[in-house]
Amino acid sequence: MTEILNPANGVVVADVDYATAAGVDSVVRRAREAFPEWSRATPGERSARIAALAAAMESRADEYVRTETAQTGKPLRLSREFDVPGSIDNALFFSGAARNLEGKASAEWDGTHTSLIRREPIGVVGSIAPWNYPLQMAMWKILPAISAGNTIVLKPAEITPLTALMVAEDARTAGIPDGVVSVIVGTGPEVGEALVSHPGVDMVSFTGSTPVGKRVMELATRDVKRVHLELGGKAPFVVFDDANLDAAVQGAAAGALINTGQDCTAATRAYVQRPLYEAFVEQVADLFGRIVVGDPLVDSTDLGPLISRRQQERVAAFVERARDAGAKVRVGGSIPGGDLACGAYYTPTVITDAGQDSEIVRSEVFGPVLVVLPFDSDDQGLELANDTVYGLAASAWTTDVFRALRAQREIRAGCVWINDHIPIASEMPHGGFKQSGFGKDMSTYSFEEYTQVKHVSLDITGVAAKPWHRTIFGEKS
Repeated sequence: MTEILNPANGVVVADVDYATAAGVDSVVRRAREAFPEWSRATPGERSARIAALAAAMESRADEYVRTETAQTGKPLRLSREFDVPGSIDNALFFSGAARNLEGKASAEWDGTHTSLIRREPIGVVGSIAPWNYPLQMAMWKILPAISAGNTIVLKPAEITPLTALMVAEDARTAGIPDGVVSVIVGTGPEVGEALVSHPGVDMVSFTGSTPVGKRVMELATRDVKRVHLELGGKAPFVVFDDANLDAAVQGAAAGALINTGQDCTAATRAYVQRPLYEAFVEQVADLFGRIVVGDPLVDSTDLGPLISRRQQERVAAFVERARDAGAKVRVGGSIPGGDLACGAYYTPTVITDAGQDSEIVRSEVFGPVLVVLPFDSDDQGLELANDTVYGLAASAWTTDVFRALRAQREIRAGCVWINDHIPIASEMPHGGFKQSGFGKDMSTYSFEEYTQVKHVSLDITGVAAKPWHRTIFGEKS
């Protein structure tokens, strides 16, 4: 039995039993047993069950909101207006998408055979979800998998499993057969590695850090499993000198501080063209300084705690090392005391005067920290934006259509926003380039990860001796 703690105050939220490697084997076996029936269900049947899941979640949306806030410390406002409604919308989207899983009927390419393309489920999916968006990431894993006819075993982060367990309950309420959606809780080294390595798992989907993603891929490829990875990010926020400064400042604060900066698409590296640089730094530091850090249960709170004391210490260490290296902290850069000392809080932080090759610019901090650097030419700004091993998300801020078109074309990231940063939609894909991983969550593009293509070739001649047979045995018949 393990305690799940509220990072806002250290209070125990729930006690959860952790599984073992033996438990993984049992759950995977049930998923394999459920696969034949679920994979043969009609698209309409799968759609109806997923719609029922959305309805079950909607009926206790407030419970999801409060549970998500309790286990993560994110403000109620974020859970209520983003995480929970977004997750339910995702279920509604995939309820429809399940009925539009396209194959293709094609022509007689050689004149004697009709070719068909079938898109079929892969089998049992073993998924590992992170702690920063426990509910949304659970849904991003579960929905495309089961919509396409797979069964899934999901391991949520061991410190934030509660809403994923609620989804499993609601899946049963919705009439989704036993074994189609399973949630198993445990540590990464024991349960996560056992799941990824299990011979009964046909595909692995992982969201988390790049180093752990590399380990997941190493384990999965031993059995040549299909692998989908959504990994780290260090999103650039490029502000050209013709940008709407007020909009860019507002966007930088929102993009950097959402979920206390614990977002792999968060704006972390602001590159501002020289004419706007000083004004941008002054205004964004002022706005960061006015962000209300506090109790997540109070509606006026803008920023909750980090996920844990360990993460608080990690973020603080990044900032201190940046200071030691000569960077300037324009605002924030501290662990608050007083009433906030009981939680894993960290103040919204703006850093300047850091080198492009410095740790604070190149490494993923995963906290409420924005680094601002100047650039001169457009070429330099785009070059700096791409100067990273990551490629998950980015944004460019300009009122010039030609600059916007160039930025969206040249920035190497899976999503490039123009004059905004963060918005997502169920209809649009999410996934990265480079060491941010490969494959897509959300949208019908995710079916590329969770299905396999089969070519079916049908003879239309009825002739026993095919012309090509003579390449094997001449004129014999």
